Amino acid sequence: MNEENKIISLDFLFKPRNIAMFVAKQAFSFFIEGLLAQGFNTDNLYLISPSEEKVLGIKCYKSINDIPSDTIDLLILTVTRNELIKSLRNILDTKQVNFIHFFGARTGEYDDIGLKIEDQLNDILRKEYPNTKAIGPNCMGVYCPMHNSYSADFPSEKGFIALTFHSGDLHSRVIRYGLSRYNLKFSKGGSIGNCVSLQVSDFLKYFNQDEETEIIALYYEGFSRYQKLEGRELFKILKDMRKPVLFLRGGKSNRGKTAVLTHTGSLGSDEKIWQGVYKQTPLIEVGSSIDEMIDYLFFFNNFYKKIRGASLQEQVNIYPKGKNALVIIWSGGIGIIDTDTLSEFGLNMPLFDGETKERLQNVYNIKVGSLSNPLDLPWIMHRRPDEYVALSKAAISENIDLVIMHTDARRRDKKSFDLMYDTFKIIRDYVESLNKIMILILPNTPTSGRKRYYQRLIKDGFLVYSDLRNGLKAFLAFYNHGMKLRKMLDTE
Repeated sequence: MNEENKIISLDFLFKPRNIAMFVAKQAFSFFIEGLLAQGFNTDNLYLISPSEEKVLGIKCYKSINDIPSDTIDLLILTVTRNELIKSLRNILDTKQVNFIHFFGARTGEYDDIGLKIEDQLNDILRKEYPNTKAIGPNCMGVYCPMHNSYSADFPSEKGFIALTFHSGDLHSRVIRYGLSRYNLKFSKGGSIGNCVSLQVSDFLKYFNQDEETEIIALYYEGFSRYQKLEGRELFKILKDMRKPVLFLRGGKSNRGKTAVLTHTGSLGSDEKIWQGVYKQTPLIEVGSSIDEMIDYLFFFNNFYKKIRGASLQEQVNIYPKGKNALVIIWSGGIGIIDTDTLSEFGLNMPLFDGETKERLQNVYNIKVGSLSNPLDLPWIMHRRPDEYVALSKAAISENIDLVIMHTDARRRDKKSFDLMYDTFKIIRDYVESLNKIMILILPNTPTSGRKRYYQRLIKDGFLVYSDLRNGLKAFLAFYNHGMKLRKMLDTE
């Protein structure tokens, strides 16, 4: 395997056997709190501080020479930029270090002096210590459930979504918001900052063969100055990817490119080039919103958690093959708005007439509402639930790929509420038995009843969105990825 194609194992970055922090101090105790929250063994945590005896009750060593291990899997270097080069040389001359996290900022993104410091970091690692790899500077670090974290509020339960973000704040938000909104869990995550050593391509290669990862989310600001072939390498990797990569790019606008330079110092590229990359790879473009990224992750996660272990061909067969939608409502006004929205997004709404309508009428010939599409069924769920389910199933059995149903959290007695919930569950299970997709729209009203209802739906695996547009964007991203995978399999 040549150097370009080499996959760098990041095992000891995400799951280090030991971790050293220099310099340890109370201001950086969040690192320690994060490790403790994931159950990291403090016997293998080496805090180094010339002035502190303990931090959070954990012993501090006076110097790097005092720690009991000759090899450090992960070194968290927290010193200021003026001390960075000297500290790095002293540690690497003393210990074998597998991975370094350069935590501090004010380097290449800040000024010309910072750029020169990054140049020196790159030279030291590339020329003098090529076996030592690093993330940063200017990054929060890595997260791996039950092993490693820089924050105490990240979940310790494993999922199968991996993150690679140039921004530490956005990386943290996706983990926190994804957990609180959709109960998303993650396999690994990296806030990688200015990239003087490891690049985005290194993480994509690793995640693509990582058995714990099924979905990859990437926030990208541009190319590092230190890898002239990173663009070519990234394109090659993306063309070969089979796992979905959800891609949110910062710095699309001219003003945004300026902001990127002062954030991570990355070099952007032309929008036309990226549009070509989207067309030629399975890359899934996310708009300019973390909320949209989380919505997409929720949709993909809901799918992949049910088919883990399936072959690529089996996965492709389950992806939707069309964009025909059925809307089931209780209000004609909602149906009209939904029809306009679906048309705007390029989805089809097959009309039910002729033989199809006759079949629906034979199930239950409603007096108020409509047996077309939208399927308008006011009051029927609570008065004749069996007929409601039968009508829904009959309509879903037609040429339909996506089923959209509206619900709410209005005050109801428990019996009425449970009936509504159980009815939706019967219909959802039927939809999924046909390899189709069902989305529930639950308006985001600030009531305690809505919160309890929402949490119950999420826990039981429903796809729930507060707004139809959010759900449709996620569905189309999922549909388009399936189309790309089919095309790739056809050409192999």
